[in-house]
Amino acid sequence: MTKLTDQVYTTLRRQIMGGDLAPDEQVKEERIAKLLDVSRTPVRAAMNRLTRDGLLYREPSRGFFVSTWNTDDIKEVFDLRIQIESKAAGLAALRATPEQINILLDLSIKMDELVRTKPEGYLKKIQEKNRKFHSTLMEASRSKRLAEIAKNLVEIPITIGFYIYSEEDMKRSMNHHRELVHAIKIGSENYASEVMTVHLRAALCTFIISRDKNESMHLRKSTLPVD
Repeated sequence: MTKLTDQVYTTLRRQIMGGDLAPDEQVKEERIAKLLDVSRTPVRAAMNRLTRDGLLYREPSRGFFVSTWNTDDIKEVFDLRIQIESKAAGLAALRATPEQINILLDLSIKMDELVRTKPEGYLKKIQEKNRKFHSTLMEASRSKRLAEIAKNLVEIPITIGFYIYSEEDMKRSMNHHRELVHAIKIGSENYASEVMTVHLRAALCTFIISRDKNESMHLRKSTLPVD
């Protein structure tokens, strides 16, 4: 059941983040179960998990609906993250301890391995290690103010884009992680800051391109002539 729940969760999360499911659109258990050829139990479990993530909300007696996250909201969040995390990456290059650098290196290696081998549930595992990577980098900056400001931004579920990444997008992101570790290891403040800016800007572009593509598809479908 856990495996089925993970599969339903991954499918629904991709649809939400990619714009296949529109903000405030109702997500019906029965329809999803029929579409994915599973019982309603794993669908309900996955939807409850997405609700805890903040990607769905539930209305009494009505069911589950997609949370409202428009493109402008996402751009604003990423613009703030770029300013804060790029500064933190630069500070980490100056202040990181050898232990923190080793943790970042180990996480980047493990994420590479997950992308290469794709074991069951690998997207969730990459997401968890990515979160640890960014939090470790923030700790390495030794800036309590930056860490406090970044905390809520980094945890916004819809900005974690691995569920809509292509193979090329994923490899590019992993390359950024390795380059960040290198920049921090050699102590280059500007290098680390610029790599983080590129890393987050690429993530935003991937997200926007995915949503624009789906919005265009929806528009074409809505303008098709009815026979």
